[in-house]
Amino acid sequence: MPRPTQARGVSSDVAQFVSWYASVPLCTRTIVMATIATTIAARLRVVGPYMVGLYWPLVWNKFQIWRLVTGFLIHKLNVKLINIIVMFIMLYQYAVDLERGEFAGRTADFAWFITFCMGAMSSVAWLTQTMCLAEGVLVAVITLWSLHRQEQTVSFYLGFRFPARYLPYVTIAFEYVLDRGTIPFGMLYGWMAAHLYYYLSVDLPSRGGLNYIPTPQLFYRYLGQPLRASAHTTSSGSATTSNMFHQRPGGGHFWGAGRTVG
Repeated sequence: MPRPTQARGVSSDVAQFVSWYASVPLCTRTIVMATIATTIAARLRVVGPYMVGLYWPLVWNKFQIWRLVTGFLIHKLNVKLINIIVMFIMLYQYAVDLERGEFAGRTADFAWFITFCMGAMSSVAWLTQTMCLAEGVLVAVITLWSLHRQEQTVSFYLGFRFPARYLPYVTIAFEYVLDRGTIPFGMLYGWMAAHLYYYLSVDLPSRGGLNYIPTPQLFYRYLGQPLRASAHTTSSGSATTSNMFHQRPGGGHFWGAGRTVG
């Protein structure tokens, strides 16, 4: 039996973990844990990797609609484990920063951003038969974060420093090199989806246009109404305040402000 002091130490560690887990914003907690669980299950063959990837013929012909979700929760199986762990950490840190920053008090809006990007990516993934799109979700989050912090300095591997607006491109290029010249279509789709979301929900409304992709009321019904209006930074660097009931733009980092990525 463990000694009383050891038992108290274990109990304290568990309590700290539970406290930390509960403090992670809802959307970030959900997507990170689901991505970790799905990827690990596929790598350990608990579930067949080809049972969870996004494969449109089986979605249409066999009505395997779960692939429309699980395809965005699985990383490519040929990626080294250490690289996947780094991607998990990056997804957590950037998503937390967005959900506590631009999306603070706007859980439904952040969930809609993720959903919109998944829909946009799935609509083009069939062109290249890209089945594993977790990397796309990661780059979508990084891209939206960088669009709101374009001049902030970030550091990458080996202390390479550059403005945040280049971070998605560096991430994609780094993956291209690690994958020995294979084009990371999933990441490219995530980059395009995030840019489309930002233009339609932030950039265009800030110039007097309409928000063509407002958050559906269904999201507010289950995840709550926004608690505040948010200030968003436009592509020119100027701050604008959006009416949370009419424009509802989306928006948010661990490796910014000179901290190291990877």
